[in-house]
Amino acid sequence: MKKYLFIIAALFLIGTATTQVLKNKKYRNKSKEHFTIKDRTVYYDDKPLAKYQAKTYSLDDSELVEEYNLLLLDNQLTNKQLIGDLIDFVSDRHSGAEVEVEIDANGSVFEL
Repeated sequence: MKKYLFIIAALFLIGTATTQVLKNKKYRNKSKEHFTIKDRTVYYDDKPLAKYQAKTYSLDDSELVEEYNLLLLDNQLTNKQLIGDLIDFVSDRHSGAEVEVEIDANGSVFEL
C-alpha cells in the first residue's frame, strides 16, 4: 500500500512540475510579444525601454562568450520582472548570448 502511495505522490509531483514549466514557457513567449527593436533601442509596447551600449566577447573556461550590454532608459522602473523579460528577449534574439542591463544609479529606485 505504501508503495502505491509513493508512486501516486511521485506522479503528482511530476505532473505539477511539468505544468509549471509549460505555464512559465507560455508566459515567457507571450511577454516577448511586447518587445520591438528599432536601430539600437528596445521598445516595450512602443515605449523606449533600453538601448544597446556594447557587444563584447570574453573567454569563460576557454570558451568564447558573446555578451550584450544594454542601458535601461527609465531608471524609475520598479518592475524587476520586466527587466528579466528584457534579458530573456535579447538573449533569445542573439541565440543565447549573455545579457547585462545597466541601470543609472543617479535617481534610481534601485539602491546601490
